[in-house]
Amino acid sequence: MELSCKQEEKLIVPFLKDSLDNRTKGQFLSHLEHCDSCLEELSIQFLVTTGMQRLENGDTFDLNRELKTRLATERRHLDILTSLRSVLYATEAISLLLSLLVLLTMVV
Repeated sequence: MELSCKQEEKLIVPFLKDSLDNRTKGQFLSHLEHCDSCLEELSIQFLVTTGMQRLENGDTFDLNRELKTRLATERRHLDILTSLRSVLYATEAISLLLSLLVLLTMVV
């Protein structure tokens, strides 16, 4: 289910706090790939929250690069989870087929 920009913008803070479940995070990242407005809003909120934190600590930073890296990392993690889930489903299907084969050979 696709969310509206208003709904997506409400997910920015939970995303930045890393508190979204994987399904919601995936929908959020997919929306950002096609919505410059929401991506800009995420950038602004990231710059404000993370930038203020870094300034207080006296750290140097490149927040634009950090945000791009974080988005790419989150996408890779979700892709890996999807791949692992597919392997798990395939393994379960093969296991069920083998069990069925064993049962059929016992009956025949």
